[in-house]
Amino acid sequence: MATAQGERTGTGWLTYAGVMLMVAGLIDVVHGLWALDRADTRSNLLLYADKLGGWGWFYLILGIVLVLAGIGVFYRSQWARWTGIIVASISIVGNALWVFVFPVQVFILILLASLVVYGLVVYGEPETV
Repeated sequence: MATAQGERTGTGWLTYAGVMLMVAGLIDVVHGLWALDRADTRSNLLLYADKLGGWGWFYLILGIVLVLAGIGVFYRSQWARWTGIIVASISIVGNALWVFVFPVQVFILILLASLVVYGLVVYGEPETV
């Protein structure tokens, strides 16, 4: 199966990985802004009570990094590639910890993150001529 002249291999996989990183980043930005907006409310359900503002900043910064990494994947940036691989790998491990609580959702999230890692590992290398 020959590719058209000038067409890069794995463009679909990299597009998928970039879009998924940006979607995850936008969701984290929304979560971060929500937490910052509610930082003055008290909650005993958090891991560290009364630290909603700190979690808000964490998710806001993480979301911005993920959106920038998703954009960088479209430009085949190596820092974006490695950021995506690391974050998706952490997502796989983190979701695996919840497998006995939310089995179907966890398997779906692990599958999606695994496809991001696959796309970035296999097709993210810079092309040599």
